[in-house]
Amino acid sequence: MKKIGIVICNYNKKEYVVNCIQSVLESKTDDFDIYVVDNASTDGSVEAVQEQYGEQVTLLVNSENLGGSGGFNTGIRKVLEGEYEYLYCLDNDVLVDENAVGALAEYLDSHQDTGAAGSIVYHMDYPEYVQQYGLDIDFENYTAITHFADFLDDGTIPEVKVCDTIATCSVMLRTSCIKNTDIGIMPEDNFIYWDDMEWIYRFTLAGFRAVTVKNSVVLHKMGSNTRPANTFINYYMWRNRLNFFMRYTPEEKLDTMSYRVLSAVFDSLYESMYREEHNVMQTISYAFYDAIRGVRGKAAEGKILENDANDDKLKKFLQDKKTYYIIASGDKERAEQTGHFLCSLNPSLEACENKEQADVVFQLCDYVMHMAKGERDSIYIDSENNVILDKEDWKCVENYSYSRSLFIYMNQAPFLDAVQSLRKNK
Repeated sequence: MKKIGIVICNYNKKEYVVNCIQSVLESKTDDFDIYVVDNASTDGSVEAVQEQYGEQVTLLVNSENLGGSGGFNTGIRKVLEGEYEYLYCLDNDVLVDENAVGALAEYLDSHQDTGAAGSIVYHMDYPEYVQQYGLDIDFENYTAITHFADFLDDGTIPEVKVCDTIATCSVMLRTSCIKNTDIGIMPEDNFIYWDDMEWIYRFTLAGFRAVTVKNSVVLHKMGSNTRPANTFINYYMWRNRLNFFMRYTPEEKLDTMSYRVLSAVFDSLYESMYREEHNVMQTISYAFYDAIRGVRGKAAEGKILENDANDDKLKKFLQDKKTYYIIASGDKERAEQTGHFLCSLNPSLEACENKEQADVVFQLCDYVMHMAKGERDSIYIDSENNVILDKEDWKCVENYSYSRSLFIYMNQAPFLDAVQSLRKNK
C-alpha cells in the first residue's frame, strides 16, 4: 500500500484535469495512488482521463453532480477504506510542482501534532503573485481572512504558516485524524463553498495544527475575471458563510455576531437594490432565509438566477465624457485601479491632470452608504465601484442607516432563535 491517497475532484474541466494529473505523475515522489472523481461531466472528461491515463489512476464516476463536497467525499471514502497514512485533496484546475506532494508528506512525517498541511498557492496566470497561503477565521468581522492574497512574493513569506483552516485546492491530511476522531469527512450539505474551510477548521478545533508549507508550491487557475453567468456563487457563499458562523461562533459572541452578520447581509441586499441588480438581491435573500431555516444541500430550482450584476448606470453616465479626474487623498494605487475601471466602461475616457478642466470629477471614499454628510455637488465612488451620481442616489444614501437598523431589528431575534435551534440539532 502506498503512503498517500490523492483525490482530484472534476466537473467539466477536461483540459485542466488531465494537466493536473500529469503534473502529479511528474512528482519526485511516487508513493501515492490517484483517485479522480468525476461529478457527471458532460465535456468528455471521463473519456479523456481513461484514454490518457488508463490504469495509472482510479476513476470514480458519480451519476450526478454532487458538488465540491460530495465529489471529494466520493474519493475520500475510497481512500479511507485503505491503509493510506495521508489523504491529499486537489482541485482539478491545479498544477503541482514536482516537490509539492513530497514536501507536504515530509512535513507531516516530522510533525505529529499537525493534522493538515497545505501548499502555497500562486495564481496560474500571474505566477509571481500568491493566491492564498492558508486562512484564518475572523470572529470579529465574521468572515475568512486569506493570508498573502494577491501578494507579490518578495521573499518575506514564512516557510511555515500556522492557520485556522486551509482550502482543499491543495491540502494533505492525516487519515488517522479523520478515522479516530469526530472530525469526519467534508460537510456534504454545503454542496460547495465553505465546505473545505469548515472541514479543516474541525481539525483545529480537535487540537491538531493546520499549517501551510512554502516549499510545497502549486498553481491554481480558480476561474476568470469575467462576470459569472448566474448567481450560483452568491447563493452558496452567503448561505454557507452564515451557516458556519451560526455553528461555530463562541456562545459569548453570538449577539455581536448576529448584529454584524445581519449588517453584512443588509449591505449586500441594499447595494444590489441600489445598483438595480434584482436577481442578485433575490438570490441573497434566498440564501439568507435558507440559512435561517436550516436549508442545506443543492439549491432548489429557481434560487440560482441569471446574473444581472451591472454598472449600467455609471456606464451610461460616462458615455459622453472625454476626461476624468480622481480626488484620491494620497491613495495613488486605488486611484489607478478606479481609473482603469472607469476606462473599461468608456475606453475613450482619459485622465485629466487638472480637475477644473475635467468633464467629471470623482472623489474616492470607503463606502458610499456612509456618505450621508458628504458634499451634494460631489460624485463619490467607493472600493466596490458603487457611485453616487444624482439626487436619487443621495436619497438611497440618506435612507441607508434607518433601513439598516430596521432590517437588523426585524431579523435579529429570529436569527438568534435559528442559531440556538441549529446548535441543539448539531
